[in-house]
This record gives sequence, C-alpha cells and structure tokens, in this order.
Amino acid sequence: MNPRHFPTRAARFALLSLAIALLTGCERTSSQTDSAADGTIAAAPHGDRIHRRDAGATHDWVLNPRVDEAELDAAPPRIVTAAPNVTEICCALGLRSALVGRSRYCDYPPGIEGVPAIGALIDVNVEVLLKLRPDLILVSGTSRAQTERFTALDLRVESVPDTGLNDLSAAIRRVGKLTHRMRAAERLCEGIESDLAIVTKRYAHVSPARVLLLTGTLSDPPRPPYVAGPGSFYDDLLRRSGHENVVAGKQAAFAPLSLEFIVRANPDVIIELDPDGKQRPNGDADAVRVWTKVGALRAVTSKRIHVLTGNQHYLLGPRIAMTYDALCRAIAGEDHD
Repeated sequence: MNPRHFPTRAARFALLSLAIALLTGCERTSSQTDSAADGTIAAAPHGDRIHRRDAGATHDWVLNPRVDEAELDAAPPRIVTAAPNVTEICCALGLRSALVGRSRYCDYPPGIEGVPAIGALIDVNVEVLLKLRPDLILVSGTSRAQTERFTALDLRVESVPDTGLNDLSAAIRRVGKLTHRMRAAERLCEGIESDLAIVTKRYAHVSPARVLLLTGTLSDPPRPPYVAGPGSFYDDLLRRSGHENVVAGKQAAFAPLSLEFIVRANPDVIIELDPDGKQRPNGDADAVRVWTKVGALRAVTSKRIHVLTGNQHYLLGPRIAMTYDALCRAIAGEDHD
C-alpha cells in the first residue's frame, strides 16, 4: 500500500490509496449455507457462525469465517478497529458482532458501514469513540503517537504487526488471543497458508521474471514512484512465486525509487496498484502510455505493464491469497483484476 494514502504503516501502506474491512455476519450452520460451484460458500447475512467445506480455490475468509463451536460461548470484548486489515481479521475470526466502531477507511465486508466510524487515526472523533465504550482498540503498526492518543483517554489499545507476510499470522494469532478465538485463529492461519499454496502450484509453470511493483501509479509526467521493497509482503509474495523483486536488497519496505534506478534495473514486468481505477481508467493501456515516457524499458516494449485495481490489494489481511492470485495472473500475462 502506498504510505501516502493511509495513516498507519499497514494502514499507511494499505493507506496509500484507501482501505478495507468488515462484514455483515454469519449465523447459519453448514446445512443452511449455500455452496458455490467452486466449493466456496456464499456469504451468510447475519451472525458469527458458519462452516465451509474444503475448496479448490482461494476463499474469502472475511465473509465466511470458521469458528470453533467451543469458542462461541466466550463473550468477546467490545472492539474498535482502527485499520482496515484489523477489521478484516476480526471478521475472519467471527467477531463481526463484537465490532462497535471502525475507522472511516474500513469499508469491507459489505454492511460494515452500519458500524459507527470514529474517523481516522489522524482525526479521531473522541466524543464518538468514548460513547462506544470499547473494551479494546486494535491498531495496525507500531505508531507511538497513535497508541499514546488512545491510552491518554484511559482506553486499552493493542497493536498488531503489518509489514511482512509472516506478520499476518502473527497478527491473526494476537487478535485471536485478545478476543478468546485462539482455535479460530489457528484455523484461519492454516486456511490462508493452504490458499497461498494453491496459488503457488497454479502458477508454477510461469517462467521467473524480474518485477517492479508500485504501491500506486506512475505520475504523468513521470516522477519517482513509491515501490514495494524488501521486507514488504509484496516482496515476500514475489519470492514465494519464484519471481525476483528488482529492488530487493536496495531500500526500505515502502519508499520512493528514482527513475534512474528503474531504467538501470530494466524490469521484465511492472505492476501498478490503483485503488479505485481512477488513475488508470483504461487499465494497462494507460500505464504503458505513461511508462513509455520513462524510456525503452523491457516491460514497455513487451507491454508487460499491468494494473491491479481494488483496495484489497493494499491490505495484509485474510484476503491476501486473492491478491497473490491477481499478482501471479498479471505476471503470467493472464486476465487480471
């Protein structure tokens, strides 16, 4: 995610452009749940209880959580989530009904707009927040300023890691422990890992490529773009798929990169992220047109410049396998989001 669009690092990252998170709920048993043709399950409209059978495709854990029956009796705390990825983690643990507040950037799953918004980390509506009487505020990243702002109000605040791919399982387990959903957390981690493995196998035939991944779109006229470097979950996904990040070992997880370096690196493939499609209304064609102004890059001449649209691609959350699939499809030259 692009650090210029979101207030925390994952949020600041998932915040380069927008954010995401939440769900209407799920309280139907497996016999009441409608299964899709690919083995996934349609979203259940109410409650926290849902089951799914094994699927051969990536699964939307946010819409369809798997909660252990034994954990449903433990009353979860009243939760306020201050970042989209944390909201999605809570919903994937079956905690939709425990959410009493969210940041304005949390807009997934469908129906989350019904949960009161507290603003954003940089402009929290303290009056609204205090009226919600939260037992727990969950933030993403390690901003001391954010934590101090909430603790000054005598509110309990806990943060989760949000940069590398391994941080996702750590974040899920931490939220699970804080909310009495540890078994659900383990199941979620296992399910996400299984989905990632499915995607890796699906694209194992694709030849390795040297990739440059932007957390936004290249400006016109071109200026140094923000890119995903080593330590970012994008870098982890590229390496998992057998591809190479052209900036590996060169800079921070998320930072601007000079055009001169890009020309020297001469990537095979360039991936841009566009949260709502407004910067690249014509998709890849618009991207190729702008990148042509940088020079005769290998990715330009071969037209291997691709745009991934959607806020979900900025989040290190339960839908990460969907982003992984979209990234692999784009590199493979297949249709992509």
